[in-house]
Amino acid sequence: RFQLPPSTSKWKRKLFYILHDKLKFPDMLLMVIFSISLKVWVIIMTWFILASIARRYDVAPLFLLATGFGLIFYNLGHRKQGELSAYSVFNEDFRELPGTLNAEHIDRDIRAGRF
Repeated sequence: RFQLPPSTSKWKRKLFYILHDKLKFPDMLLMVIFSISLKVWVIIMTWFILASIARRYDVAPLFLLATGFGLIFYNLGHRKQGELSAYSVFNEDFRELPGTLNAEHIDRDIRAGRF
């Protein structure tokens, strides 16, 4: 059973009362709703507003593609100085991680008779 912590603000308690007691939302859904921060809720609502505007102007597929690319680029992250990427094409001098198996290593092993 989901319960709010005692330090919860008044407006959250009121919202919880409406959703739980009046609208009979399940506890799992309430847990999801109250675990998301206000900033994320604002982003979600802004996305839905922009999606409806994009749909009105018949550019919804472009909006969805732009959203997908935006999420991909946002989640790429940043490597620390000297940290290698798992993909050698992104590393300086195309250096590979130790233990990487590629076609060149297999070819060398076959030619040397080790395979």
